Amino acid sequence: MRRRVLLATLIGAALVSLVPLPALSLELSEYFERAATAEYSGEQVLTCRTPVGLRDSAAEVAQRDGIIYVSAGVDGAPVVSAGAGFLAATGPGGAAAKVEIAAATKPPAGYQLTEVEELNYLGRSADRVSLATRGETRVRLTFDQATGALLRSETLNDDGSVYCTTKLTSFVPGTPRVAGGGEGDVRTLSRVKDFSDTVFPAKLGGFSRLDVYGWNQVGQMAYYSDGFFAFALYNVKGRFSVDSISEARDWEGDLGTYQRWYRPGTVTLVWDTSAGGMALHGDLPGDLVEMVLEGLPEPSRPGFFSRILSLLGR
Repeated sequence: MRRRVLLATLIGAALVSLVPLPALSLELSEYFERAATAEYSGEQVLTCRTPVGLRDSAAEVAQRDGIIYVSAGVDGAPVVSAGAGFLAATGPGGAAAKVEIAAATKPPAGYQLTEVEELNYLGRSADRVSLATRGETRVRLTFDQATGALLRSETLNDDGSVYCTTKLTSFVPGTPRVAGGGEGDVRTLSRVKDFSDTVFPAKLGGFSRLDVYGWNQVGQMAYYSDGFFAFALYNVKGRFSVDSISEARDWEGDLGTYQRWYRPGTVTLVWDTSAGGMALHGDLPGDLVEMVLEGLPEPSRPGFFSRILSLLGR
């Protein structure tokens, strides 16, 4: 169980370290393009102030050839790497488990650069840029002036308070040494065209549905983005079991009761609907979670056949 939680934490750290290159103004794109090609290593701390308390983690990170590598820095821990169209976990023996995603649709252009402030971070000259959408500042990013590397990111709640901070606490510029991946399982997520618009609406508040994929041979997964924040939405015929998730708790939303838990950088919600089991996994602050849920099937008790499918593990 501890290994599974560690891997989930590392995957969350890798995902929040990725910078969405599209969906930006020309001036802002230059910051992100430099950040994507910067090469460095360092130590990273991720801290989120969630409604159920502080969630934080520490990791060693490195970026090389456009790929970010995240490791807990302890013997036997996997190294999670993420790049364009893939996410992989490499064990200490070099064997890799890799998920490849079909070329994704570009996110919408939802954010604008509103302010640039010069400051000093980790003893280096840096630019802190503020990003706004729908008239509200929701993101602050600190970029190293010399290398372009992203040194710190802050995502904000709708009241302007900080939700999550991801920051490097040490920074070494230059090409890092990274773990090589060996042979292993490769799973490809392919796009599907046959899906329910009720389960996967084209729009959810400020979020647009980008792509829908087959998932685990038992369901489907849709990917949504508003240009910066993003989440995956899952649907299966039966139910999602949360028995092994010790952090899962009932949460009363406007539409009903959900199972919810937080890990560093991510929030997950699971609920039963008349259309089957659903789950949401993303990096959204609380107000954006509530906005998204308003457009989705509401929680309901599963019917007889859904319970049978769940018991059969389908």
